[in-house]
Amino acid sequence: MPLPRGLVICSFIWIIACFAATIGLSSPIQPTSGVYTPSVRAMLALFAVGACLLWPIARLAYARGVWTPARVALDMITIVVAFHAILWPLHLVTYWTAAQMMAIDLLLCGWFAATGAWIALAICADTRRMVWSTAWMAIVVAGVVLDAVGLQAPFPELAGPYAALLRLTPERTDSTVLPAWSVAIWPWILASGAWAGVLLTAKRLPRTPSPANL
Repeated sequence: MPLPRGLVICSFIWIIACFAATIGLSSPIQPTSGVYTPSVRAMLALFAVGACLLWPIARLAYARGVWTPARVALDMITIVVAFHAILWPLHLVTYWTAAQMMAIDLLLCGWFAATGAWIALAICADTRRMVWSTAWMAIVVAGVVLDAVGLQAPFPELAGPYAALLRLTPERTDSTVLPAWSVAIWPWILASGAWAGVLLTAKRLPRTPSPANL
């Protein structure tokens, strides 16, 4: 199965744009963890926007019965690899411990996997794709709104990656508490169930040629 070169290019363009918009391309006057941590936090939120909002919008708008669950899984792996190319070096400029970085990694990759499962389900239910797409966008946008207005949801792990990300990315130097692992693991439970549903309900899609570089 060919690598989606278009997605690879778009992923790294998005990463560079997020980096430039939050951390910037020049060093601050006082390059301390106190300066970098809020910017890194914002950049992680933008990563989540790209993977959980822009990716499904693009794929569900483009795929017309030719995108199989396997192609979606390859998309997902491509995005996760691109994400890890920048994630762990950020540990060097923040207050976060290795355990906190692992929790952030689990949280975001879990939501990437859940997003991929939702795309695959929408493709399998091709005639109801608009309903699936609208439902997923409502979930993701609800998480963005919760983050924007500063509301603390009672169960942030259910509200998409954004509210949960606030709990896992402290900005203060005295934040030494252990990460909330249940928040980080929840999207993996969701993704596992969703991908199991994909395997159980996927129907045979037409084997028509699809652009390999997208």
